Amino acid sequence: MAKTTIPLHHLNNDSGIGLFMHRIDQVGDIKNLRTGAHRDDHGNFFFQENGSTCMMVDFREVRLDGCGVFCVLPGQVHAPAAAEGGRGWFIAVDMALLDEQHRLVVEEYSRNAVPVAITSEQSDLLGRSLALLLDFYKSGDECKKPLLRAMLTVCLGIFVSFFEQTMPRETGQSRPVAIYRQFRQLLAKHFKTIKSPSGYSAILNITPAYLNEVVKEVSGQPVSYWIQNEVMMEAKRLLYYTDLNVKEIAFDLGYEDHAYFSRLFRKVAGNAAGKFREEYRR
Repeated sequence: MAKTTIPLHHLNNDSGIGLFMHRIDQVGDIKNLRTGAHRDDHGNFFFQENGSTCMMVDFREVRLDGCGVFCVLPGQVHAPAAAEGGRGWFIAVDMALLDEQHRLVVEEYSRNAVPVAITSEQSDLLGRSLALLLDFYKSGDECKKPLLRAMLTVCLGIFVSFFEQTMPRETGQSRPVAIYRQFRQLLAKHFKTIKSPSGYSAILNITPAYLNEVVKEVSGQPVSYWIQNEVMMEAKRLLYYTDLNVKEIAFDLGYEDHAYFSRLFRKVAGNAAGKFREEYRR
């Protein structure tokens, strides 16, 4: 049967607050988690205490050796590739549970994320916090739900603090950085329907010129680059993981003129859409 969509996994919300967590004591435990290439409607946070894990995330091989943390955002296509020994933790979280600042940090980090190695002291802090979170999670006691939420906030805050270590300190909370992050959030939601810098600047209530200036100052690339990058990443996902033809993919991404889409894909990706599918599916 032809594949027309990328599998979307939904959060197992037995906790009632938008959380699923699992303690991984050995490689076999990974079988308890969903595998195969897919995307999720929630964020995934990984904490590896030891061992080695390899994962494919949006055509990138992500490898974590030893003690460290990593996350995958909603919408990113991913699948485990290999694992050797090791212990750790996996938590799936409704991203709405993160406060705005934490969510912005995670979203920015995960764009081109690499696993973050952490120290034994940091590992101990996160491990003890997750163990306490697991106690509340397993209790099923309605009276303890406020404690479960509070402990989850603590654990997510610890993850975020580790991710923040990889981000340039000089960006701080300046207005340009705030605008850039708002733009990237909007882009992730509206890339199928809004494809012009003016569309995003209107939502942000600033001029297209100022938005372009800010985005280029913070990221080194203009607004048009990020719009095309977001659209082409989704196009690559659909080409690789589904059997939709190029015309169908173009329409799905909001292009009525599939010939224009094909030309744009070749320009941005450096290869024709059909050729890309052929090479990656070998």
